[in-house]
Amino acid sequence: MSPVASSRLLAGAILALVLGDPTDACTCAPLHPQMAFCQADVVIRGKFVGVTPLSPTRSTEEFESWIRYEINVTKTYKGPESPGDVIFIDSWQKFCAYQHSAPLDGKEEYLIMAARQGEHLFISLCSFVHPWGSVPPSQRHGVSQAYREGCACEVVWCRSMPCELSGDAQCPWTVGLEDWNWQGPQAERQACLPHPSQGAPHGAHPVCAWETLEDSFSEATANSPGL
Repeated sequence: MSPVASSRLLAGAILALVLGDPTDACTCAPLHPQMAFCQADVVIRGKFVGVTPLSPTRSTEEFESWIRYEINVTKTYKGPESPGDVIFIDSWQKFCAYQHSAPLDGKEEYLIMAARQGEHLFISLCSFVHPWGSVPPSQRHGVSQAYREGCACEVVWCRSMPCELSGDAQCPWTVGLEDWNWQGPQAERQACLPHPSQGAPHGAHPVCAWETLEDSFSEATANSPGL
């Protein structure tokens, strides 16, 4: 696997080098869903319908110990894939592998954010892959509209206070500092979005701030064309 593919696949991972099974050495740093969306090359809703271990050949030795998931695309938020397409997404079994625990029966939709390297899509243990039914309405709003608007901004994971920011385009993510539970309101219901800055020169970095996303965002809106 190329260095570029490795870095994209393991984005957000903290790699602890220990003896034993390499999959035991992988834990994932908190990643706000907005940043997961902006860093991903492809964001879709889809159904897992199959999985195939990839066997190496002379021309595909780099794919030894990979598994390939077959996905039926039902909605595209980012990328060229279209509803009705059947695509393949790979995961490296030797390290930080994504293991799909639910039945591969194509009944449940998942929100999947994947990296692209060449003609291949990749996910890992640290990728954003969640059952669509568990995604809050506010996050659905983010995926459908708001997160894309905030890709010029940056959510900064604060490990301690004071949180160090390097500019006005950053929003501090602090909700998990006390109990290390990062699945709170900033992840579930907020996005870091740009605000107009009077007198700012054209092309200047945006001034970004947290905004609360709509909890009333409906399934009909999420499925509207263009969203």
